[in-house]
Amino acid sequence: MKKWMKTALAGVLGLALCLPVAAQEDALVGLPGYVDFGELSSVYGEPKVMINLGGSILRFVGGLSKDDPEAAALLEKLKGVRINVYTVDGNPDAALQKVSQVKSMLQSAKWEPIVQVNEDGEQAQIFIKLVGDNMEGLTVMAVDEEEAVFINIIGQLDPAQLSQVMDNFDIDIDDHIEIN
Repeated sequence: MKKWMKTALAGVLGLALCLPVAAQEDALVGLPGYVDFGELSSVYGEPKVMINLGGSILRFVGGLSKDDPEAAALLEKLKGVRINVYTVDGNPDAALQKVSQVKSMLQSAKWEPIVQVNEDGEQAQIFIKLVGDNMEGLTVMAVDEEEAVFINIIGQLDPAQLSQVMDNFDIDIDDHIEIN
């Protein structure tokens, strides 16, 4: 096969593999709990962890969680989960600037800050998006000297269910947060 044909075929296959992720992202953009974190790849390269799960995948996983009804009920109501983790290798300035930009954007869009941690070289922010009495989004941004973590959970969240699921996974953040 000619070289240009192999290149074209590789390009088409690459595009086909990217479409599901892009389509999932596009489906989430207009939802109340969606947050655009912008781009840090130009500074830090590709994220070391990138997770983009749409509602259909989350419902599928929820259906498989028969042993944990709380987790299944939580996953059924979610529309998307986006996680990006970048290695900053002692140079967190761009990530800290991104946190500041996103924090301003969230505040102007009426997201509520619920956790803020500011220590030497470390920053963490947690925001929730309320629509009426429903929590429709949760955003976590954390940066230290080693990595930058950006998490966006989109969909209806019940804080009691979220707490139960976190307990089931043995996640304890109570000792490390300052509640505003």
